[in-house]
Amino acid sequence: MTQPTEVTVRAMTPAEYDEWQHELAVGYAAEKVRAGNWPEDGAYERARAETAERLPDGPATDGMLLLTGEAGGSPIGRLWIGLVHPREVPDCAFVYDIEVIESRRGQGLGRALLAAGEAAARSHGAAALELNVFGANPVAIELYRTSGYRVTSQQMRKELRQPAEAPAPHDVPAALRRAAAAYDRAAFAGDPALLTAAERDLAALEAALCLSRAKLAHARLITGTGDHSEEPVLLDRALTLYRSAGDVRGEAEALCWTGIYHQFVLHDDAEAVPYLRRSAELAPDPLLRSYALRHLGVAAHRAGDLSGARALLEESTTLRREAGFTTGVAANLVGLIHIAAAEGRDATDLITEARELATASGATRILAEVEEAASHAASSQVASSQAAPNPSSR
Repeated sequence: MTQPTEVTVRAMTPAEYDEWQHELAVGYAAEKVRAGNWPEDGAYERARAETAERLPDGPATDGMLLLTGEAGGSPIGRLWIGLVHPREVPDCAFVYDIEVIESRRGQGLGRALLAAGEAAARSHGAAALELNVFGANPVAIELYRTSGYRVTSQQMRKELRQPAEAPAPHDVPAALRRAAAAYDRAAFAGDPALLTAAERDLAALEAALCLSRAKLAHARLITGTGDHSEEPVLLDRALTLYRSAGDVRGEAEALCWTGIYHQFVLHDDAEAVPYLRRSAELAPDPLLRSYALRHLGVAAHRAGDLSGARALLEESTTLRREAGFTTGVAANLVGLIHIAAAEGRDATDLITEARELATASGATRILAEVEEAASHAASSQVASSQAAPNPSSR
């Protein structure tokens, strides 16, 4: 019989901790959304915030074991154990997270990693170890059950609303069901009363799909991973549909992304600015307006209007702070660092905050831009710093 693989644990390195923080938030947010506890919108940021509350000093937080599991000298997983129970259960530690890395899953390492974590908690004086597991994760439930864990409390949930009673905006099944019902009523009963509303629903759905596909095409361009040639066609179709439907918010978003396309892809600020200005005028919510203002600031920067660019980016940043969009704040700070350098001002505080925000949110692409801006600020002279970098569409 094959002997179980021996797993040991050690303290995470700083690099391992940074990578884990990002991956933990992604996974935790997904679990919360799947369990129906959180809406998808903002779940990642909420997960990051919860973790930051429990780890105010990062890997040096008192009472926390942040461990890397190893087998045969190679990392195979991670463990986060709190030596003080979150509900203050006496002498009981708590497992906040346990994970085997993807390439080593299916090898029976999860049980060995858990056992190594138990030994670590025991060595720090814990008399018991407790954890939570989502009901939608039967594999984990079975692992813990067969490892000697028993249920001490249980939450149960029943959905009281039927999907048809509360459809999500532009919900695909609901829109198609309403269209089918409108057809049946018209075709079989001769009553066209539902056709206009069904057509409006489908137009809104098509507009949302076109805009979403355009954004994905733009992401393909940014990452260099595929064809993005459909982006302008999709944006034009989305804008036409939103306008015909009288959807002001949708029109504002389509205008904004059309402006971004002209600025980022075609490098044509003169064509981009009217779209961005109109988007900023129409945008009913602060976050969307922050996008339009950001790219208007980029255009002003590239035109040499430093004070105008700074005002626009600062306004955009204020809106993003209020919305809790910390990754977007970091992206804006990159531009403000370049402007500060061009104006001969000290950018130290901007650089420090941008680094912290980009690191905390796992935005490695923005972090690279922060370092580039920091280098530029350290070495450039005001007279040679008038040109802005090509912006990213954040």
